[in-house]
Amino acid sequence: MLIEFNIHNFRSFNSQQKFSLVASNYEKNMPENVMNHSLSGLSGIKFLSGAAVYGANASGKTNLFLALAVLQSFVTQSFKVDLAYPTCAEPFKLQQGCLKEPSKFEIQFVADIRYQYTLSLTKKQIIEESLIAYPKGDPQEWFVRKWNQQTQQYDWKFPNINVRKGLPIISERTRPNVAFLSKAADDGHSHIQRVCGWFAKDLRFLNFADRDLSPMFSIDQLKKTDKRDQILALLQRADFGIVDMGVEEKTLSKEEIEKRLPPQLLERFKKDDFKSVSVAFFHKGEKGSVKMDFENESSGTQRFFSLLGPWFDILENGYTVLIDELETCLHPLLVIEIIKLFNSKLNTKGAQLIFTTHNPLLLDETLLRRDQIWLTEKKQGATHLYPLTDYAPRKGEALTKGYLNGRYGGIPFIPNGLIPNEQ
Repeated sequence: MLIEFNIHNFRSFNSQQKFSLVASNYEKNMPENVMNHSLSGLSGIKFLSGAAVYGANASGKTNLFLALAVLQSFVTQSFKVDLAYPTCAEPFKLQQGCLKEPSKFEIQFVADIRYQYTLSLTKKQIIEESLIAYPKGDPQEWFVRKWNQQTQQYDWKFPNINVRKGLPIISERTRPNVAFLSKAADDGHSHIQRVCGWFAKDLRFLNFADRDLSPMFSIDQLKKTDKRDQILALLQRADFGIVDMGVEEKTLSKEEIEKRLPPQLLERFKKDDFKSVSVAFFHKGEKGSVKMDFENESSGTQRFFSLLGPWFDILENGYTVLIDELETCLHPLLVIEIIKLFNSKLNTKGAQLIFTTHNPLLLDETLLRRDQIWLTEKKQGATHLYPLTDYAPRKGEALTKGYLNGRYGGIPFIPNGLIPNEQ
């Protein structure tokens, strides 16, 4: 579960900006959108099942997601890189002072317990890195790494005696451009592996615009009876005209394999044949059900089906998923129903949905709480990120109308339209 994420001096973020999924105590409506996750030291604090991020084009919405994505990649993959490889730092380019300063990320999340991870870095090296755990409520520093400009070396601290074992030795083998969290996890330190595991497994990104989105994960889910029933029910309620579906397996001959695969891949297949798996849908026809292969369905049906497998996997495992432009290729009513899944009885593991959108129809207080709505706005080229609650909308205020009228910001400024005036 993601609690909070802070960004400073990364791409369009010059000053520190905070994104939080802590529920506001002033918002009392839609309790189903709130998770009562009992955490030591955070008694009475509730957390949101997701958030929507609004803003004009090029206002920085995608950069918020990109910041989380590059942090995830750096934590899970940087142990592999050599000394010449640059870090994930990308300072704000419109101010000369920012180019000399490090990019900084700070994230609070829950894996087995609550953690706070901080990373400050230039293109060349880590400047500061630390991990704090809250197993019983009080903060426990597990490691602190700071670059000492005078000695041109790192100062290390490992205060927790229960976690310290092995970490000093690993620190000696950690390159300046590698996250210590990444190196320690790769070296098999069990405590650090649990932390790194949240980045690797529980933090997910989905691309609805990906035209090469494979249906295979959804097809694989159909082998489980309960998942098949859930997927079929959603396809039927989505009004695609589907009454049933089935998985088909076909054994391909060597000749068929040679037709489908390029020569460089044929060497990987030692067998003379292998199985091809596909899904077929059945539609109600004049004289009973009519079979239609997946390839013959509409692109919308193909995309929706391909997303359902990953979607149920996210709900079943309690992942935190981020989707840039949720409404891509989907009807607004389908988008609404997808959001509702995260606030339904299907979400028993505390999954979270965070998405960017331009759709004002989602500004509905029967769908999203006000503290679940965030906005981005550019000021002198820099992104300002803030929650709708900063504007304290009145109870019953028409949020859609207020947003489109610019009351809360987060919309493009086009005073004279796009058509040039004729003189």
